[in-house]
Amino acid sequence: MLNVYEKVLISKLKINSGFDYSSKEKIISLGKEGIEVSIEDLNFLRELSQFDRIKTLSEVNHKISDTLNLKENDSVKWKYLLGENLCKEYTRSLLNDINFTKEVLTTYHTEVFKNRKKLYHNLVPIQDCEGNLLEVPKYSHTGISGRTSIKDGFNYLTSSKEFRKGCKSLTEGNLLVSIDFKACEPNLYLRAIGKNIKNSDVYNYLMEELNIKVEGREKLKRGILSVLYGASDDTANRILGGDKKTLNKIKEFFEIEKWERELQRDFDEKGFIFNMYGRPIFSDKSILNKWIQSSAVDFCSLSFLDFVNDHNLKVAYLVHDDMVIDCTLEEFEKIKKVMNLTDSKTNISLPVEITVLSA
Repeated sequence: MLNVYEKVLISKLKINSGFDYSSKEKIISLGKEGIEVSIEDLNFLRELSQFDRIKTLSEVNHKISDTLNLKENDSVKWKYLLGENLCKEYTRSLLNDINFTKEVLTTYHTEVFKNRKKLYHNLVPIQDCEGNLLEVPKYSHTGISGRTSIKDGFNYLTSSKEFRKGCKSLTEGNLLVSIDFKACEPNLYLRAIGKNIKNSDVYNYLMEELNIKVEGREKLKRGILSVLYGASDDTANRILGGDKKTLNKIKEFFEIEKWERELQRDFDEKGFIFNMYGRPIFSDKSILNKWIQSSAVDFCSLSFLDFVNDHNLKVAYLVHDDMVIDCTLEEFEKIKKVMNLTDSKTNISLPVEITVLSA
């Protein structure tokens, strides 16, 4: 399974005052090579993947803090309040948390995530079909898998396709254009495990390659996605029409059991897995789907960003593997025949469909 990340070493660690029982900021040397980080930096890393943050002394001893009305930045002599033994116990726990977090620090945090976020900056406002201004969405990137959500502004993620098709640019003569990856998750996953897909329509390719006979492409699509999303064999088999041979062919081609076993072994050993770009995932529920979904979000973000930068385009909003731009007719003419987008980090190229939503 493809991965394009490296572990990152820490040369110096800043212990913020809230984590020290003398309430003093300290710098600890951890080696000659690496980067300088603070515990607060490590907490950002943990919170990004919805993993419990490392707690300060005040947070751990919140009853004492509340009773004495202590603020987070107050200088407190915790060794007198708690005693030597409790302070040592906290220090041991702190070191365990630091050492665990060091193991999940990768180039995802120092390189990839910073670039991913750039795509979601400077979005342009648009209007609905009645001319009402829609507030620019603000995206959140925290989550177990890293799939985006909208924390403020208009929520395109929960709006209907019909509504989005009726929206218009604020600039007269401009177009709203969708750049949508075709079957992004199965396409990306198959390429990540080394499969050479020779057809832009992965479902048609599978029907021909595996000699699958299913009533309609849509049924095959739902069946394959159910397998990737961790559905039971009974559920997937029912969606596919009750032919166990078809289900077995799909599972064998996608190497489901092999990669589920590999990922589960990693999780059991370390307590986490990495996606293709090095983002840590602290859950083993539907573990293969977590890897696919998490990797796909980063792939879309990075390849969309390269495309936007290459063509100097303005983004209105994103709905997972679909990006909507606000562009002139001239800009549309330059991009309308684009068939694939590529992420320069992995060099994986996936098919896209470019369509005008509204003029």
